Amino acid sequence: MILKGCLTVKSKSLRKLLRWLAYAAGAFALTLVILIVLILDEEPWVWQKTASQQHFLATTRSILHTTAKPPDHSKDKVRNIALTEDDLTAVVNYALSRKKLEGFAQATIFDKRLVILVSIKLPTGNAEYFLNLKLIADDGDPRAYVKQVKAGFIALPKPVVRVLFWWLTHTTRLGRYVEMTLPLLQEVHIGDGRLWVSLNWDREVMGQAQDLVADLADKERLRLYHTKLAEVVGQAQSRRFIGLSALLRPLFMFAKERSDAAGGDAREENRALLLVLAAYANGKSLEPAIYLDMEAPSLARRDVLLSRRIDAAQHFTASAVMAMSGQRAFADMVGLAKEFNDTHGGTGFSFTDLAADRAGASFGKVAVDSEESARRVQAILSENSDEAMYMPMIKDLPENLSLEDFANRFGDLDSPEFMELKKTIEDRIASCPLYH
Repeated sequence: MILKGCLTVKSKSLRKLLRWLAYAAGAFALTLVILIVLILDEEPWVWQKTASQQHFLATTRSILHTTAKPPDHSKDKVRNIALTEDDLTAVVNYALSRKKLEGFAQATIFDKRLVILVSIKLPTGNAEYFLNLKLIADDGDPRAYVKQVKAGFIALPKPVVRVLFWWLTHTTRLGRYVEMTLPLLQEVHIGDGRLWVSLNWDREVMGQAQDLVADLADKERLRLYHTKLAEVVGQAQSRRFIGLSALLRPLFMFAKERSDAAGGDAREENRALLLVLAAYANGKSLEPAIYLDMEAPSLARRDVLLSRRIDAAQHFTASAVMAMSGQRAFADMVGLAKEFNDTHGGTGFSFTDLAADRAGASFGKVAVDSEESARRVQAILSENSDEAMYMPMIKDLPENLSLEDFANRFGDLDSPEFMELKKTIEDRIASCPLYH
């Protein structure tokens, strides 16, 4: 009887627990539904786009570039910047585009209050639903502060905002940005139609910020050069071949124009140019990586020639990309290993390909070695389409050597005969005006 009573008590307790869990799950589901209804909306709060993504990118980079480089004549370690409504709108919209979010933001400043509205279209198929966000910040002493954050019709209380901010900074890459930015902020105020920010100048931290900006802008920059390349190729008379110089000159003219503009970075422009060009010359497509869900411009297929050879252009551009990534020695080694491997049943050892590899490695290095070097390359190649500027004569170099032919003529890679011809190639490359 006692055992039966214990089992009855336990059974009742278990039923109560299960009933409580069912109520809790139901309450949670109901709360979640209510939150979704209150947060999501069928209409956006702001949607009218007033500028292109290129404008948002250009404005954002201009702001960051100006912020990161104080005047040379100033010894003051405090940098003051003033951001207008348009500036803030551009920055937030650029951030949305970087995250591949379909939406739009609008910043407005009323007296000493900043209001940022964001509408993001959710991927819900045929039905259109939007996540509308509103951030309100007021001026204060010693600095401005976030007064309210709204998601749809729900105003998040300050404790929730603090917890959410803590979670974002400790579990996402936002923490890296916050960690880098907070030591720089001296004052933040709102007034006179501006967001006023005073930054403590820290060369090391601002250098890191510029690196982040460069990383963020890469795909946008690559798209610009891809579009320019499509334009140049489309104007070519031949439908089968196009010379490398016929591509380099207009592309470097474009790079020079962008570098000379406010906030231009010649090294990054050259890097994007060579990445796009190398992919094209080697028959690779960057479109899936840089356009994602965007429509890419039509890029006609042409075989790129260097010294009237397709393989020379491929070797040259591929080695240039490898070298501009700081791997020039590795590029040389890979080129040599590839040619020696070709003596074993491949096309044979080719000193012409080896010369193209080494010339390309030199080209990639000088194109991004320094800002001065990058601008010099742009200045030369934007006004000259002579291959001799960057590529030595190669038509007299031996190629298609089998393993037996190579052994009979040169012995091995350490022989005086091989080293002499290798030095001849290196001297020819060094004599090209671009590498002086």
